[in-house]
Amino acid sequence: MKKITALLCAVMLTLVSCISFRDVNETQPPIYNDLDKETNDDPVDPAGSDDEPDTPPDESGDESDSESESDSETETEPEPPVPYADTDISFMAVGDNLIHANIWMGAQAHGTAERKYDFRPMYEELVPFIEAADVAFINQETVMAGDSKYGITAYPSFNSPQQLGLDIAELGFDVVNVATNHIIDKGESGYKDFLDFMHTLPFTTIGGYYNKADHDNIRVTEVEGVKIAWLSFVEHTNVNSLPSGSEMFIPYSGEGISQWDAHVVDREFIISSVEAANQVGDIVIASLHAGSEYEHFPNKAQKEITQIMADYGVDVIIGHHSHCLQPIEWIDGVNGNKTLCIYSLGNIVSGQNAPLKLVGGIFTFRIVGDGEGGLEVVDPHLDPTIMYYDANWLNDKVYLLENYTDEIAATHGMLFHEGVSLTPAEAAAIVKGCIDAEYLPEFLQ
Repeated sequence: MKKITALLCAVMLTLVSCISFRDVNETQPPIYNDLDKETNDDPVDPAGSDDEPDTPPDESGDESDSESESDSETETEPEPPVPYADTDISFMAVGDNLIHANIWMGAQAHGTAERKYDFRPMYEELVPFIEAADVAFINQETVMAGDSKYGITAYPSFNSPQQLGLDIAELGFDVVNVATNHIIDKGESGYKDFLDFMHTLPFTTIGGYYNKADHDNIRVTEVEGVKIAWLSFVEHTNVNSLPSGSEMFIPYSGEGISQWDAHVVDREFIISSVEAANQVGDIVIASLHAGSEYEHFPNKAQKEITQIMADYGVDVIIGHHSHCLQPIEWIDGVNGNKTLCIYSLGNIVSGQNAPLKLVGGIFTFRIVGDGEGGLEVVDPHLDPTIMYYDANWLNDKVYLLENYTDEIAATHGMLFHEGVSLTPAEAAAIVKGCIDAEYLPEFLQ
């Protein structure tokens, strides 16, 4: 009995011990070691808290992705470069290259056994302007159809030595206009032979065309990625005309083949030509051989033609034919555009014998980006020139007016042959009588 009682007591003591051990472990709060505190500076409520932590952990990693997306949204995309921002194209242009007998005789005097004619010395003072320009233009007044076939002839039916064309190319001219009143002085065959020769030379020839389709294939030159479309118009061809049925094409600006005829402007032809040029060019430049000879101001037909050109989008008009200087002006187009126009550059080279016919000019301007993705014409300027020859009609040379002295003027052939002087002061008065001061060098202000 005592054994049974002792055994029951032992069992009871064992059960009590087990129950007490289980209760202690189930109510023990969690323990945080120092490492846990270092990784979380905020105090932790062991019993748990109703307060939300400031920044809940994002186990998915969306937090960092969201920040990256936000940063990328706030970054501004680089703006594309403005078209033509660095464009700066320089131009120079001179007028009538009118080869009278004394001019080719002077070139022959400079010639050698290997080179019968040498025209280069007379253009010497133009060379820095040609070399500085991205594009150099000259109006070739007389044809060069072939020395032996047509003979070398002067006024009134010109045919100049073909060495002249070679020298023009060597001097560095880039664009040569041939649409003048003398273009068919040697008839249809001379016109074609002239073009054949010109197309062998390393410049762009405008104004002469084998047929209408050739004309419609508008000449385009490209500089600094800018496409320049070239047009050419001539008012008349004296009393000469192509034979009926000829395919050869002359870009007349209107009806009337003589300067004495009333000139009826061909609006349709001018407009269609300008519209076609605007389709292929970023800039359109038109050469215009028109006006009244030996008059310092444009006539009615010139004003009408140039206004049509401006209204339909020509950017620059380079005029010639009057054999004397005519004004520079900006023509307002109907669309708010402005067209730069010089109505006549005068003669650059000639053997003519009156002061106004011996004063010409080097016309310069630039094409630049306008800062808004377009192009604009800026800085028109004229450096006046004097055509010189001596008492023997030789030693022909183009002088810049600023280099033309009283001493040189005292030996000018016109003084001996006509009894008329052309001093620097007289030449300056001619220039300032038709060209506004804003376009002239400082010494003429």
